[in-house]
Amino acid sequence: MGEEYASAVLIHGGGAGQVTCSDGSTFETNVSFTALSSNNTIAGNWTLYSFGTGNAGLVVGGPIYSGNLSVSEYQMQGDSPDEDNKFMLCSPPLFGPVTISGSCGHEVTITVQFRSNDPVSAEQTFSGSSDCQNADTPILEIG
Repeated sequence: MGEEYASAVLIHGGGAGQVTCSDGSTFETNVSFTALSSNNTIAGNWTLYSFGTGNAGLVVGGPIYSGNLSVSEYQMQGDSPDEDNKFMLCSPPLFGPVTISGSCGHEVTITVQFRSNDPVSAEQTFSGSSDCQNADTPILEIG
């Protein structure tokens, strides 16, 4: 019996910032995300939420399905589960696919890029933290 290690990176993070819409309006918004990269496969989820909009709050999220993760930085792509899952904060609304990128650590800038019909893409920045760790796990060979 031997032991091998699967190369894995686990990232979870979040931050706060303002989403600026194409009409110039701004909304206090939070982003959170978790992703695991193991054996060339990436899986995770992202959530964007705003509760300072004078209503019950707006929440949208979806899966993370690709990207590059390391213990020092990350760039990951995700999507909304369906066409109806749009972030209706702005008019026109923001929607997936989304790209989340940044450096690992505390008090870092997290960049989130959405799609929108006006402009074609909308990049937002958030201030927060991203915990990136080596999550190598032993694989036991039975034999």
